[in-house]
Amino acid sequence: MFDLKYFFKGKINRGFSIVELMIVVAMLGIITSIAVPQLGGVLSNSKEVLVKDFVESLNKAVKKHSQLNYDIKISRDDSLAGEEISIIRTLQWRDATALAPGAPFLRQDWHPIVSSSVSDFRLQWNGNDFVVIWPGEVGVGVWVKFDGSDYGINYEFPKNYVPIGL
Repeated sequence: MFDLKYFFKGKINRGFSIVELMIVVAMLGIITSIAVPQLGGVLSNSKEVLVKDFVESLNKAVKKHSQLNYDIKISRDDSLAGEEISIIRTLQWRDATALAPGAPFLRQDWHPIVSSSVSDFRLQWNGNDFVVIWPGEVGVGVWVKFDGSDYGINYEFPKNYVPIGL
């Protein structure tokens, strides 16, 4: 039979001393106090990058639509987000009877939601293209959601749908 007393030739250490544990906890506290504030900025910066990319994609769709079909000319209305929704639906629409080149210009499964909350990232039509309303700024626009809850099945256009600008 194997006996540990003969292997170690002396006293067997069965754990850590309280001083060793306190040193480890103090080191973890120092590392955490340095790392946590840095990680807080990463999430907000990544949201800003996503919003900038999203507004750029939306404006590219508007430009592509204008190049291949007609210019979307609709004035700015800061009280509602009706023009934003109308433009987005126009970019999502595809006429089955007379196919326009490049249509649809946006994913048809996106169902934008309007928001005026100053804590949300929002997109607003300024008369020429979409701009970002940053959190803390006042304004009504299309809410940029980061959880994907504004995506679902394709939008069902009514039979008599007329895109904006025609």
